[in-house]
Amino acid sequence: MKKISYALFIGPLVFAPLAFGTVEHWSLLVMQLMIAAAICAFCMQRKQTTEKLLRVPGLLPLIILVGWMILQIVPLPVTIVKILSPETYQVYKPVYDMLEGNSWMPLSVYAKGTMLECIRITTYIFFYILTVQILSDSERLKRTVMICSWLAIGIGFVAILQKFSSPEKIYWLRSVPSNTMPIGPWVYRSQYCGFVELVAPLVLALALYYRPLVASEESLRKRIVAFFSKDDGGNFYILLGFGLLVLASSVFISLARGGIIALCLSLLFFFLLLAWKEAKYSNLLYMGFFSCLVLSVSWFGWDPIVERFDKIFTSTGELNVDRFLIWQDSWQLFKDFWLTGSGFGTFIAAFPHYRTFPGESIYDHAHNDYLELLTDGGIIGFLLAAWFVLAVIHQGWKMLRRRRDRYSILLSIGALAGIVALLIHSISDFNMHNGAVGLYFFFICGLLVSAGHTRFHYQMNTTLLPKSSWLSQNILLFAGGVFFCLVVFGQGGVTLAQYQYNSIKHIYLSRQLSEQRLQEVSSGLQSAARLDPLEGLYPFYQGDVQRYLNNPEKALSSYILASLKDPLDGAFLQRIGLLLPRDRQKDAEYLLEIGAQRTLKKDQLMLTRVEWLLVTTQRSKAIEVLREAIAVKPNLLKVVMPLLQSFSFTREELAAVLPDSVESWLQCGIFTEKTGTLEDAAYFWQHALDFLDKESTIQPGWFSHLFNYYKKQKNEEKALEVLRLGIEKIPNYPRFHEWLGDYYAKEGIVYRALEEYQQALLLEPLNEALRRKIEKLSKPQQK
Repeated sequence: MKKISYALFIGPLVFAPLAFGTVEHWSLLVMQLMIAAAICAFCMQRKQTTEKLLRVPGLLPLIILVGWMILQIVPLPVTIVKILSPETYQVYKPVYDMLEGNSWMPLSVYAKGTMLECIRITTYIFFYILTVQILSDSERLKRTVMICSWLAIGIGFVAILQKFSSPEKIYWLRSVPSNTMPIGPWVYRSQYCGFVELVAPLVLALALYYRPLVASEESLRKRIVAFFSKDDGGNFYILLGFGLLVLASSVFISLARGGIIALCLSLLFFFLLLAWKEAKYSNLLYMGFFSCLVLSVSWFGWDPIVERFDKIFTSTGELNVDRFLIWQDSWQLFKDFWLTGSGFGTFIAAFPHYRTFPGESIYDHAHNDYLELLTDGGIIGFLLAAWFVLAVIHQGWKMLRRRRDRYSILLSIGALAGIVALLIHSISDFNMHNGAVGLYFFFICGLLVSAGHTRFHYQMNTTLLPKSSWLSQNILLFAGGVFFCLVVFGQGGVTLAQYQYNSIKHIYLSRQLSEQRLQEVSSGLQSAARLDPLEGLYPFYQGDVQRYLNNPEKALSSYILASLKDPLDGAFLQRIGLLLPRDRQKDAEYLLEIGAQRTLKKDQLMLTRVEWLLVTTQRSKAIEVLREAIAVKPNLLKVVMPLLQSFSFTREELAAVLPDSVESWLQCGIFTEKTGTLEDAAYFWQHALDFLDKESTIQPGWFSHLFNYYKKQKNEEKALEVLRLGIEKIPNYPRFHEWLGDYYAKEGIVYRALEEYQQALLLEPLNEALRRKIEKLSKPQQK
């Protein structure tokens, strides 16, 4: 049973990094089930003993932290939520106003995200407990560190080969999104660096441990011979040293700035501690650290790395880091949820409501683990996490000062350096939210405790850790059983629901679908909702299905249920507004407006609101909303015009919608021409150039389009007027001069045509067609 429990303990350490960093639901599920099985096997192994388990430093804050996560999920009376988190109440208020008699709501603004995060952190806690218990045996401790070191070296070697042979695929097989830069098994290079930062100091510790001791008074030749003839680790020293170089090199070629800085600082920290603890290693402070740095960089060249760091600054010397914008908006999020947080795992849902910079990119993390801990867990969550980390570091530091065993000292320093590295890197990235990196962080924390307390030359007790006053295998087994149920019904349910949904999501919902087909989709969505009851997407699409089945009451109930599960999704709120009866028009307009604010896809939801305003005969309000939106984003006009046409907008109404810009009026004219209303098109084009003085940048295409239109209409006078205005506004555009020359040549005014052709040739000297026109006109002149 000991071998089985140990194998199940090692399994997640090997699986997590190899399974693409364990970021997908299936890999998280497998990792969590392996750890649950390891807990069961470990407790069964100890069923014959009544002794308490070893005391686990920092366990109390972790238990409280999990309790805090659970409290964020559990519905509380509205009065308590108003007191603890007024902003959370405001988030849920638009939905709860639709309900009568429901006076309970959770603190989390996205309960599913908090639930999954709670399971993930609980997984790490159980693995931390197992690490402290299992690695209290010196042989298992040494074997585990060796396995992790060789695994990391192998991954580093694969990462380098993959980087230069197949940089866009993981394992040369799996493609990744176009906006990512994979390295090794990870899609994101920063998370790969987070893994290496944790393990590389352990590899260095092992290399130094196996470094053969050679008498310094011997000659150089004798020392070299003695070094290679020793049987006590010379080969391991060389191989592990080379492995460390491979890991360091892979971090540098990843070009992850935060990873490079964190690794260098962690190695520096390692050598500083080593020089403090054992004076004989003081020379390694310079020789080891700088040689590793120089060799790693020089091996692949400095230029890509220097270029990567240069991008931090603009040409004027200002900082150019997009993360600053995220941090600035995240800070506003924290200020609104400063005490309780918005809920662990809710950043992806809450951040769009606070985002101030443009774009539709989705930010699922704050790129700063400390800031995200504040936004998600509030001051309470942050203090609990800090309590745990400080408790582990304090315990490791205390034992490092006491221990004299060489292996214990080196391993403790390596574990401390790894923890420090990730704490540094967490300032600029979200490594703690990666499945594999998070697991290894808690493993290294347990390793620090074990390295400081495990006795490597013992006669009685194998560890210096005292027994826990309350933690026994029965308690751990019971807790492990509860954890197993959470994994199966929580993470497992989410994974199976996603699989169920994937089988029907390709079906395009519309009224043209047969009733039988709609019922099949409805049944599939019901199955997914039963497996994943906290997901709002399934009842949302169920509402669409019921709407097409002409069941408006069921559709409205489904939309309300979806909004209760994810109140910050604006599309859910807008669907409720669209289905409210006419006598609740004010509520509907409020929901449509709030929904448009709570999304990144503001264009799409703005159109939904406009459509509702038009359906409810609020044309003036719809025109006002459209004008404001198009003024900010003129490209919306192409999307809006078909909607306006379907509601028979008059020329005057269209003009009221259009902002004072040339492009908008031109585009409106183009659309009305395509729909056959040529008089309206002529009206919009005729007035398009009235707004030239309000434009900061004038485009030649505006004049070109109108010139060609009037030419097509055989209105030479108007075409000439537009052309001369274009030359006045953009005198250096050669095509206008050429067209004016063509007009003069056609009218027989040769000298003026030559003037315009020559002016165009000055602006475009390589235009052979212009030269031929000039030659053709010049020949009669010479005769």
